[in-house]
Amino acid sequence: MLLRLPLSFLFTAGLVWAAPQDAATLKNLLQGALEKSAQSGPEEAVAQGQAVVALVNDETREELRNELDKRLKDSAKVPESTRLLLLAARLRLGEADLARIAGELGALIASKDEAIARTAARTAADTRLRTLREEDLQKLVEALRECAKDANREPATRIQAATGLHLLGRADGQREARGIMLSFLDSGDANLRAAGALALAEVGDIETSRRILESLAGLPSTEGRLAAAYLKQEDIRRIYDRRTKALLEGQNEAEGDPKAAKDLAILERLIRLIQTNALEGPEVKREDLIDAACDGMLNYLDEHSSFMAPKAFKKFEQDLLSAEYGGIGAYVGEDPEDKIFTITRPIYSGPAYRAGLHTDDKIVRIDDWPTITNSGSHPLDEIIKRLKGKPGTQVKLYIWRRGMDPALVERPTEDMAVVVTREEITIPPVTSIELPGKIGLIELSTFSRVASDEIEKRLKVMLADGMRGIILDLRNNSGGLLEEARAVCELFLEKGKLVVTTEGVSRSEKLYTERDPLVPMDMPVVVLVNRFSASASEIVSGALQDHRRALIVGQRSYGKGSVQHLLPIQGEFDDRFQDENGNRRYDPWEKLTKDWNSNGEFDFAARARLTIAHYHLPSGRSIHRDIDSEGIVVSEGGVEPDLKASMRRLDGWRAEEMVRLVRRDKLIREYVLREYPANKELFRKLAEGDGDDLSRYPDFRGLYDSLGTMLSEQDVRMLARNEIRRRVQDDRGEAFPDGDFQEDAQLQAAIRSILEKVGDSPEAIAVYRSTFDPAEDKSNQRPLVAKSGDEQRTRLNDALKALEALRAKGDVDPKTADELQKALEGALGQNAAPKGEPR
Repeated sequence: MLLRLPLSFLFTAGLVWAAPQDAATLKNLLQGALEKSAQSGPEEAVAQGQAVVALVNDETREELRNELDKRLKDSAKVPESTRLLLLAARLRLGEADLARIAGELGALIASKDEAIARTAARTAADTRLRTLREEDLQKLVEALRECAKDANREPATRIQAATGLHLLGRADGQREARGIMLSFLDSGDANLRAAGALALAEVGDIETSRRILESLAGLPSTEGRLAAAYLKQEDIRRIYDRRTKALLEGQNEAEGDPKAAKDLAILERLIRLIQTNALEGPEVKREDLIDAACDGMLNYLDEHSSFMAPKAFKKFEQDLLSAEYGGIGAYVGEDPEDKIFTITRPIYSGPAYRAGLHTDDKIVRIDDWPTITNSGSHPLDEIIKRLKGKPGTQVKLYIWRRGMDPALVERPTEDMAVVVTREEITIPPVTSIELPGKIGLIELSTFSRVASDEIEKRLKVMLADGMRGIILDLRNNSGGLLEEARAVCELFLEKGKLVVTTEGVSRSEKLYTERDPLVPMDMPVVVLVNRFSASASEIVSGALQDHRRALIVGQRSYGKGSVQHLLPIQGEFDDRFQDENGNRRYDPWEKLTKDWNSNGEFDFAARARLTIAHYHLPSGRSIHRDIDSEGIVVSEGGVEPDLKASMRRLDGWRAEEMVRLVRRDKLIREYVLREYPANKELFRKLAEGDGDDLSRYPDFRGLYDSLGTMLSEQDVRMLARNEIRRRVQDDRGEAFPDGDFQEDAQLQAAIRSILEKVGDSPEAIAVYRSTFDPAEDKSNQRPLVAKSGDEQRTRLNDALKALEALRAKGDVDPKTADELQKALEGALGQNAAPKGEPR
């Protein structure tokens, strides 16, 4: 076929160089490239396709996408080179069916044709494929892994597959990829050494291959020019480092700028003034004052801009950006009662739980190092550092449990030892449960990089189990990664729906859903939010609300509709390290190669957290809460719920008494520990729902009388059930969501909404009928005691005596005690016995 093209085009040898063209011309060019690809090699075919894509503009982009999608439907019938052209072109145009592209690339990577496999691996090394669902990503990673490890493959193919594996694989994949590259570096064949060195340079490791790169750079070949380019790039980075280090040491242009010098002098004089005159001056550290000054400067811009000192950034990086580490897999802390380092809950997918460790286990020794001192535990950071370590290494923990000899806390024996093999731990952001009435509850704590994958796994199980509606609980979720917010929306919204627009000073960006929804569009969805739901939580809830896909229930959300970037500060440097596993993240077992402050520990440099844009929901509304310079709220922002619902209110004395019983007296915990072994099945059922029925609890009357509390029996039942749920989740190996339909008025409102949508009601389901608050109940407050004549007066008198005992021991706030005493005495007066009746 002869193409008649305008003179503005140069289409020869597979290359196009021209201005953007109309859709019809682009389709002709694509047809020509496809016809030529059948006779050309795969690399040339992909280049031809990319040349066509380079001519696309905003007006023609969607039409070419549709054309490529149409041709991809029949791609199994065309040569492999042509399939590669279509896949690479469609991937570059964006908003593609990534799962399909990844699946086809995985099959082509397994091709026996080395050129096809090599080109498919190169096409797969695309950062856009990192957003794949976990199961689809792992299939592609496995195809790359098999190709890279196949010794029968050509070296160039193996190295290209290893490069893709390094880009898309997690830490274990990156370790394997780097190992394969290093094996070529050690080869006796000069060509293979060169290939290994260039591959390491491509993934950012110049130093390991520097010697070979320097020898290659002098050769008049493609490899030589590439090696020279890598080395030059590294030299530029080093020059930049030296210049910024000079700035750090004060050798900068500010020395010759009188105004800058004067400004800095004011800061210096202020520091001296604080150190010599302030009450805390002699104790305060200079670096803390500098950090505070920097933070004040950034916070002056807006409430979300801030200075992140090295320690603060380290915590941020670990908790949010990576959410992964090498360790035992447990939430830990110091028990406020006995000051002993305690497992507050194991991560149920982690090695600690598999080794038999449970909630409230006390770690009294790590290897030969005791965790306790004469004054209590060592600092938490120091203990946690010893628990973490390289995946695959072992740590011996000595565990003390309640009921054991207290002397063993300081002198543990070998039969208390538990050996745990450390693993790479991913902090789980999702908990879920299937509620009565076929309603699925999913609770997301943060939008970490595994959030959408974890939600998707839970949704698939729920849909297979026949759920009639889904509740997504985003309460207390302060946000996270923007890409994950989009990915969560994709589970509920149709493909091509706008999720959010970010608008900055110089540009705006729109994020759309790029895949079909997992949840059927006719299935009712409720999203729970409260005043602590922020940022990514507001993007998801707001987008689902704007598209009328979900009912929003709860309270107005926080109102954080701004985008922050973490920017390095010129002259500040992270320490450097030998990245043994190739994950580009420091792990505690890795060797430091540059320790700027010589403290023997890896330190991040400080970062500036700057607001660079605002979010706008699909309807165009802003969720950002505006506050003026005087702290007055100008615009509330946030996502306003469709159905407002508040949590039950607790009087101050009631909340304080609950804290006393749970944290100090421990009698409820001891009751559960005592009764649990003989009542495991009963307690499992009570954890799921007890119908507010006191009679189902073994010896509840004995428990209640032993507490000497002013709380009602229902309050004590609730506390006992909470403790039972802590124990049961250890047995079942899965955490309960924080939301509990028996005690959570907001969750009850969400359940009621779902049931109404499917033509049902809480009154028709026994466990809801006996536990839900009446829909018209506005107080959300259960009575202190029941109205029952002599028994009530006896309880009121007992409560007064208990109050006096607490007051004598100093276990209750005096003001709260006075208010409570007045209330109890007033209740006694209103319920005085009739004349002639004993009192």
